[in-house]
Amino acid sequence: MIRVLFSLAALATVTSFEASAQERTQQSQPVAWAPSYVGSCSGCNLSGRNLTGWTLSGANYREANLEYAFMRGTQARETNFEGIVATGADMRAAVLTSAKLSDANLVNARMQAVQASGAEFKQSVLVGTNLQRAMLVGANFAAANLATASLEGADFSGANLTGADLSGTIMMSAIFNGANLSQAKLDAANAQGASFKDVRFVDANLTGLTGWHDADFDGACASQRTLLPRGLTLPDCE
Repeated sequence: MIRVLFSLAALATVTSFEASAQERTQQSQPVAWAPSYVGSCSGCNLSGRNLTGWTLSGANYREANLEYAFMRGTQARETNFEGIVATGADMRAAVLTSAKLSDANLVNARMQAVQASGAEFKQSVLVGTNLQRAMLVGANFAAANLATASLEGADFSGANLTGADLSGTIMMSAIFNGANLSQAKLDAANAQGASFKDVRFVDANLTGLTGWHDADFDGACASQRTLLPRGLTLPDCE
């Protein structure tokens, strides 16, 4: 009888060990996970959170706190980011096509190589923001503040920059073909190698613009109240 009980106890121990080992093996296997949140997170506090690679397309993050958040490669097409605070956020290579970022605080944000064609940046603050190689075709930056931002190699073709402040920006090799820069401030900006083909500079301020000798102003026009750097002349806009 004692021998039988011992055998049953031993069998139970082995079975328990095998089950535990199997559970550990299952837990160690990689699990495919695509984090996303496409609902409403208006006013959420996501400061410093890691949203790298997340899918947020079509979601509502209006007035959310995204200070220093990690959003590298985030998919956020047509997402509502109006009024967000994203100071110092890492949004490198994020997809923001047709997203709404009006009235946003993007001071010193890292937005290199973002895809934001057709996006709304009206009245947003992007002072010191890095937009190198960003795709911003047809984006709306009306009355936005981009002073001292890095715009090297960015594509603003067809963008609306009416009344935008680009003072002191580095726009070397940037493309502004067909953009509207009426009433914009480009004073003390570096435009070396930039392309301003067919740009409207009505009532704009280009005082102290450097590197303009190496920029392309073919088809660009200005108004009598446009302030141009000495030596640069542009025909009147019709």
